[in-house]
Amino acid sequence: MPFKADKALDLLARAHQHGRLGHAYLITGPRGADLMDFALRVLRLVTGRERHHFEDFQREGLYILRPEGKSRRIKVGDDSSDPNTMRHFIHHFQMRSESTLKAGVIAEAERMNDQAQNAFLRTLEEPPAGTLFLLLTHNPKALLTTTRSRVIEIPLLPPEGVRVFTAYEQRLLELLENLTVRSSGSLGAALALKTEFQDILEALRGEIERDHKEAFDKEKDHYKQTTDGSWLKAREDQVDAAIQAEYLGQRGALLDLLLAWMGDVARQQVGGEHLDLDVFREATAKLAQRWTPEETDRRLRVLRQLESHLHTNVNESLALEVAFIQAFGR
Repeated sequence: MPFKADKALDLLARAHQHGRLGHAYLITGPRGADLMDFALRVLRLVTGRERHHFEDFQREGLYILRPEGKSRRIKVGDDSSDPNTMRHFIHHFQMRSESTLKAGVIAEAERMNDQAQNAFLRTLEEPPAGTLFLLLTHNPKALLTTTRSRVIEIPLLPPEGVRVFTAYEQRLLELLENLTVRSSGSLGAALALKTEFQDILEALRGEIERDHKEAFDKEKDHYKQTTDGSWLKAREDQVDAAIQAEYLGQRGALLDLLLAWMGDVARQQVGGEHLDLDVFREATAKLAQRWTPEETDRRLRVLRQLESHLHTNVNESLALEVAFIQAFGR
């Protein structure tokens, strides 16, 4: 269950007070939830020091690992002397240090490649005494299961009234907003809507593939002289799996948004005040007037069924076509 930031911090404060604070937390939340600010508040809590900037904590021993370069990846690194890599990060905590703060923050943790995550597992399992790790991500599903199983997840809610959408989410919202001015209830309209939604998904997948494969091409250039073909095949499989995981996570977020939109239509039909997408209140109100409650309920049931089907091995395009015809074609 997602928490407001103040509530989540209160729970951590109680755990800290009773000596039950974990050594590794995965801080998650939608865009709009300020994960870095929450991490700063956690550091103030566990140290008892009123620092207002990460730089102050960095001078006292904090290590922040962020994605770098055009590929925006967190890489494993050649060895512990390779800066801004996972091996350098791990080495920092294995060294005996005079610093009083043993804490590490991994920003945009979903940008760790599989090699970096696998290299980090042993440290997550057996951390140096007194160490605290905070992994921050808006897309936890992009992380390996082995990584997620070794951390305690704290899902955050965005501040009241604040929600930031990705470019693809914004495209979907514009598409849904257009429902208020376009004809609906015909097979042609339903298929047109499905095509536009699938265009968004294809653009999303294309961007994810380019992102991962650009980084992989650089790895191949670096390692091709020192490794055999079996490494290349295994790494290709890892990259394909990472692409699929990130795509499924972001596709799931788009479906959640579609369901939130339809849910708001249903809430407006029964006089509900709280809406998931309050900024689109006027648009969902128009659909609430156009559709009967029975029609809205049917659309919601079909879209929930679509979400369930997409968790199986079903053909994506076919599942979308059937669902959009049933939801919007009549």
